[in-house]
Amino acid sequence: MGVRAKIFIALLPVFALAACAGPGATGGASPSLGPGPVTPDSLIGVAPSAISARLGQPDFRRTEPEAEIWQYGGGDCSLFVYFYKVDGGALGARHVDARKVQGGAADKSACLASVVARRGPMS
Repeated sequence: MGVRAKIFIALLPVFALAACAGPGATGGASPSLGPGPVTPDSLIGVAPSAISARLGQPDFRRTEPEAEIWQYGGGDCSLFVYFYKVDGGALGARHVDARKVQGGAADKSACLASVVARRGPMS
């Protein structure tokens, strides 16, 4: 095996970890959601206050030293928003997931739409 191949193999885990970084993963949390419809991707990088202003308070909130998980009920699904501390120690949404009530993955966009519909229009 050549030197270049060995270097490439040695750096492969670094590239894989870099690909895991979400949008805005190194910046601070945005204080507001952009205009337009709310999508799972539009929640990424947003501060908890902006999400609660749009979706209301979560049905369940789990707080850890460096993170929070918010759960919203959407009828036949649950929407989860995962917040982690970003630069400066503020929380920012880094991941959104949706699960069926019976178990298993649910469509994130459909579940978010269900949450928005159940809670009515927010500011």
